[in-house]
Amino acid sequence: MPLLAQLPLRVIQGEVMKLSIPGTAAAKAQLGSGATVPLFPTSDGAMAGILPVAVTHKPGTYELLILDANGQVLERGNVMVIDGKYPIQNIQASKGMKELTPLPGEMEAMRALAASVTAEKKWREPFQVPVGQCRNSPFGVLRYHNGKPSGNFHRGLDLRAPMGTPILAPAAATVKVAQMFRLHGGTVGLDHGQGVTSHYLHMSKVVAQQGQTVQAGDLLGYSGATGFATGPHLHWGLYVFGTPVNPERWVKHVQRCAPRAAPNTAKSANR
Repeated sequence: MPLLAQLPLRVIQGEVMKLSIPGTAAAKAQLGSGATVPLFPTSDGAMAGILPVAVTHKPGTYELLILDANGQVLERGNVMVIDGKYPIQNIQASKGMKELTPLPGEMEAMRALAASVTAEKKWREPFQVPVGQCRNSPFGVLRYHNGKPSGNFHRGLDLRAPMGTPILAPAAATVKVAQMFRLHGGTVGLDHGQGVTSHYLHMSKVVAQQGQTVQAGDLLGYSGATGFATGPHLHWGLYVFGTPVNPERWVKHVQRCAPRAAPNTAKSANR
């Protein structure tokens, strides 16, 4: 049977293809001219991995390559990338918010977290939602600040979380970042293994410690409005091999918040 016969060959922008390749010869996967991602051995003698598709990936049909450890093509097939139809969202950013700059090393720490790849898979699906509130800003929307394009899309979910709400780990991981930053605010970053990482922003208090191993449901910190935030909430970002993907596809359900009278009271503009 061809290796790709059982794979989903359609994927929406901002989501992932979950690959399971029989046998142990396959080592890597590549979509079009994009990055090559590693595959990892499973307990049943197969190779598995996750191939992310960026929000900015142009819709169309692309070639999917399955490669061996030497980069030789084992099989190829076509994958259709579907338009995610992400809308525009405007937030009202104060003068103080717009003047925020990152601390020295802040952006580097966040980029290093997103790009972290460790061989051990610590996580299981579905992930838990880190706060038991609703979603008030979805993933992937093109962000406008005060009516003007910011040039950024929203790289996570904003979840309603009144000040001091406990924030819980959605899956097992190692804590790679636990710090009060200037732009991101109180931040915890988790490495879940095999290219999956996540971060939690705008905390009023960080409880987790760098290097700590956490399990699903462990306390990471408490919600706040620190950094680039217009009010108390949690920004939850999920990355696969450095590409932001939609966390809603990794949990059973996230309820959408009912509209409030005053708009834009709990939104972030994570970069």
